Amino acid sequence: MTSKILIALLFTGLMLTGCLKSVKAYNDQPVRYKIESNGVAYAIKQAANKTRWRLKYISPGHATALKGNSKKFIKVDIRYSEDTYSINYLATSSHYKYNGSKIHGNYNKLVARFKKSIDNEIKIAYKWYPNETIVYENASPAIAPAIAVTTPVVVAPIASPFTFAKAKQEQPDSFALVIGISKYKQNTDVEFADTSALSFAKLANVTFGIPKENIITVLNEQASSGQLKAKIELIKELADGNGNLYIYYAGHGVPGKDGSSYILPYDMSADTIHLEPNLKLDNIYASLSELPVKKVFIFMDSCFSGKDDNGQLLYKGVAPVLKTTKARINSSKLTLFTAGKSTDFANDFEDKQQRMFSYYLINKLSTGETNLNSVYPDVKRKVKRSSLIKGLGYKQVPQIYGNKSQRLY
Repeated sequence: MTSKILIALLFTGLMLTGCLKSVKAYNDQPVRYKIESNGVAYAIKQAANKTRWRLKYISPGHATALKGNSKKFIKVDIRYSEDTYSINYLATSSHYKYNGSKIHGNYNKLVARFKKSIDNEIKIAYKWYPNETIVYENASPAIAPAIAVTTPVVVAPIASPFTFAKAKQEQPDSFALVIGISKYKQNTDVEFADTSALSFAKLANVTFGIPKENIITVLNEQASSGQLKAKIELIKELADGNGNLYIYYAGHGVPGKDGSSYILPYDMSADTIHLEPNLKLDNIYASLSELPVKKVFIFMDSCFSGKDDNGQLLYKGVAPVLKTTKARINSSKLTLFTAGKSTDFANDFEDKQQRMFSYYLINKLSTGETNLNSVYPDVKRKVKRSSLIKGLGYKQVPQIYGNKSQRLY
């Protein structure tokens, strides 16, 4: 046998064995969540849609999910109740077959990604969820115990990284508009934007003292162009001379062809945003500053470089030469706190499951601190350092504009 044949056989053997890893197939066991009825079921459904798993309901509390095609697919068994769920291995195609000790390396990655998506949806589902009727394949309501192929892996429940100081007094005449867009119809995701938005909404309620009914929260597909414009007009109508306004936005920001900056709604692409003047930041700032309120605070966790979290252009197929103008604040009642300069990234913070700027901002304000001018240096220093740890290209330096001395409440 020639040396070339020996090398070819050795290479083929490495390719075949490389597909199998000595790891156990992904299995877990139920973890209890503090969540409203039907929230887990809805979260599973949303995650399946977003990660392209085909969900099939077998009976109440029991479903299967399949990913792939007839020749190459993964199938898992899902058991759930009002506040728990688990995912376990089911028979798959030969490509992903599990022999008790080895399985294709991609199997666990895909299932773990599905589970992460469910956990993210649960964070949203505890806030709101629809009452939907689910049609089951079988009539039996019995829930069988989860299939255990190997020793289950316990996954820790989701926990908030914040401890919110309780407000000393309520602000019944103040209002907040909180927007978080993680999932876009035509653009890449903004990781943890919805999670940070929910955290800010809780900060506004618990620490700022704004009643829940005075906080308007808009997440993901709710944040269409029409809805964003409607909610901005609503918050302007609600403005009260005895209170303050608080605006929070986490999602894509894009530079327009005119050099202005825009917030990008769920259902629009960057190359058409110039058609929405009501979503131009200068117009939003100007209209808010003219309102008959005591103070206006705007927190923008977004970058306006025209790129996503991974540095990819939001403008499809072109490399636009765009210059973003500096924010124009012409009112002494308005304070603007941004995630970075117009050319900076607005990074996620995976360790905390939050946006990076939002994490350090909320963590500081959750103590009850009201002076943004004293908060700013610490937030700026920590965000800059954490962003540079990711790499020089991820540099992010928060900015503050307008009236820096006015207190939050």
